[in-house]
Amino acid sequence: MEGIVHFARYLVFVETAEHQLLAAAGVELFQDPSGEAWTWPRVKVECEYLAPLRIGDEVEIEVRVVRRGTSSVTYAHTLACAGRPVARAQVTTVCCRRQKDGTLLPAPLPFATSESLDAFA
Repeated sequence: MEGIVHFARYLVFVETAEHQLLAAAGVELFQDPSGEAWTWPRVKVECEYLAPLRIGDEVEIEVRVVRRGTSSVTYAHTLACAGRPVARAQVTTVCCRRQKDGTLLPAPLPFATSESLDAFA
């Protein structure tokens, strides 16, 4: 099966598309509007592989917000190649504030973030 994209690479594509969605929504990935450090660790990832991708294939990814909780966001991703679905993924992330000692504590989504993500539901 030489030339097949490794299954873990699909998740890199998914994360990149998620970051692009957040940028389009005007959401800063690593700092909240007050300047506090934050991050978005994944707490659940599912991926259903429907067809192989080959090295060099162009991948189209559709991302939408399917659930927005107090501190979490769940995204649904559809990956396709030449109009043919190759995978479906669902990822849940949690908004966390990074403490000075490096620990992460879940934090409510800022209102502006919540409102801007509604456009991608």
